[in-house]
Amino acid sequence: MLFQILDDKKDCLGVYTQERFYYGSLRDSFTQTWDWSTHVAGADYNYARLYCGGQTLDQVCPDNLKDRYETYRKKIGAFIKAISIAKINVSDICLFDLVPEQHLRHWCQIKNEICEYVFENYKRPANHKFLSDLSEMVYDIKNRPVKINQNRLYSYAQSDYKAKTLWKKFGGQEPFISYNIWGTITGRLSTMESTFPILNLKKEIADVVIPTNDAFLQLDFNGAEIRSLISLSGKDQPDGDIHLWNMENIYRNIGSRDKAKQRFFAWLYNPNSQDYLTNRFYNREELLEKHYSNGIISTPFGREIESDDFHALNYLLQSTSSDNCLIQAIAIYKLLKGRKSFLHSIVHDSITIDLHKEDKSMIIQIKEIFEDTRLGKFPSSVQIGKNYRDLEVVSWS
Repeated sequence: MLFQILDDKKDCLGVYTQERFYYGSLRDSFTQTWDWSTHVAGADYNYARLYCGGQTLDQVCPDNLKDRYETYRKKIGAFIKAISIAKINVSDICLFDLVPEQHLRHWCQIKNEICEYVFENYKRPANHKFLSDLSEMVYDIKNRPVKINQNRLYSYAQSDYKAKTLWKKFGGQEPFISYNIWGTITGRLSTMESTFPILNLKKEIADVVIPTNDAFLQLDFNGAEIRSLISLSGKDQPDGDIHLWNMENIYRNIGSRDKAKQRFFAWLYNPNSQDYLTNRFYNREELLEKHYSNGIISTPFGREIESDDFHALNYLLQSTSSDNCLIQAIAIYKLLKGRKSFLHSIVHDSITIDLHKEDKSMIIQIKEIFEDTRLGKFPSSVQIGKNYRDLEVVSWS
């Protein structure tokens, strides 16, 4: 049964379905809605927005519904604007207590009809469960403010342009990280505009970010894209540092580790590269024959990505590596539910946990979960520190 959530706030559970409103609980007969919300966490519903690849209601609304949709959207928008002008603190009041039920009924009914159209005309994505779990995880991250050392940020802002920009936006505030799970073609996370830019935070000033608990615990895959390539090629994962392994086993100890790293990525990002030693071990053509056809990349995690020949391998490995990391992040997020420690942020192939001292004994378990991926064991580095920049590697000897 199709339904719509009226307000996403924790204490504001209201639902519309079949021209009726229900408050305080969800019904067993509910099965389909537009998008994930905090009220449906853990439920196995179908979400229309996941079916249509993250498109908006505007984008997927069929022509025969557009006039009604625009009419009701504008009416709801007018109420939201009036609430804002009246300076009502909506964080303390449920939306359905502010908007007349008649207008909510029209708005929810048109959303139901758009959802019905999507479910009839789009295929359920193979990674629907993953996307639902991902939506929940990034929602949780968004609702945990980023703690900032305000004095340090202000000091940096006197001489550093990027710090000055951060100070203008977030000085005196506790910002939040809002990830966009639809922001890139490969599925790699991006951040929403005007939220904290954790993905491109300048390293020199990253110490302005401090933990809410006792320390940051950061785990970072070693050579994630190379290891994804190895796994997709059906080969065993080497132990230790992958760039050293490439230097010793692929490039015959010619040059340094950094040279081996540069050489590999020069080959990876240039499909016309004919590097003999790299081609001898990594079979680009065989991999693309398996995962790329008619302009579509099919990843092992259920994504289908439009691509040209030039970007095909890059998209395949970036998407596969990203999803591989996000799946492990979700597992750790679920492990930490109900604890004082929590998942703080994700940056490409690494995750950061805001660690409480009570959970120090879990570090080894967290590391094992992170490394035990569907593509095999991916070794990772583990670092701990009192801020987001000054992290020390944990020795396991």
